[in-house]
Amino acid sequence: MSLFGIKEKEKISELNILIDNLQNEIIKIKAREGELAIVIQEKDVEIEKISKSPHDRQFEKITLEFDKVKTENIDLKRLNGNLKLENTKLIAENYETAKKIIEIEKAVDELREENEILKQPKESKMIREKSKYRVLITDLYSARKHDEFKKICENLGLIYVSELENFNFEKLVEDGISKTKVNNAENEYIKFKHGEFSSEVEEYLVYGHRISKVFFRYRSFVSYLMEIGIKYLCQLENFDFEVLKGENFTPVQIKKLKEKVEEYNELRKK
Repeated sequence: MSLFGIKEKEKISELNILIDNLQNEIIKIKAREGELAIVIQEKDVEIEKISKSPHDRQFEKITLEFDKVKTENIDLKRLNGNLKLENTKLIAENYETAKKIIEIEKAVDELREENEILKQPKESKMIREKSKYRVLITDLYSARKHDEFKKICENLGLIYVSELENFNFEKLVEDGISKTKVNNAENEYIKFKHGEFSSEVEEYLVYGHRISKVFFRYRSFVSYLMEIGIKYLCQLENFDFEVLKGENFTPVQIKKLKEKVEEYNELRKK
């Protein structure tokens, strides 16, 4: 974990303490409001009694005291509202900080894996095997420059790169799409078809995605699989999810993990 991630977690702890203090202050203010309400009620009764008597000075004194109490009550309500607003802002900031930490941890995991790949000797290149997984159009055309082409494919109901076999790229130019964008999309497909793709894509075709990429939100699950030597989705083909019960996973968590694997295979596996 990077130092930046630790600092972010310390920030969350500080924010939680501040939020607790604000909430305690709000409770005290509410209690004070209750006390003032009782005082106001009592003063109302006194004013009602005195207003019927000839003692005007006493009546005036109590009226002034009553107004003072009412003013203090209004000030307390205003303060209470400000504290609630500040509390809401802190809770939002706390959420954003936690979200940022998740993104940082994901990036750290990806960098660590990339570092492991770079450390491997060049002679240990992956042996090409028959691919087991299908490449999605959104995978191959992940760059933003292909956003328009991806949208066209989505509207046409095309999901997989294999469905572009007889795709008429030239027609897109006739339909008013930039020739440069069309050429970029077509060249990307031609390169893929000729096997000109990265080792990461080659790895995916044979083994599926890395566990950490698909289950980055389930760090305890990823850590457990790494400990027993499981790195790729294909290795979960005959995985017994029931063993997770002995690793403190709840039935609900196990069900979600199984469903995620099933959805992944249904979409991507040949």
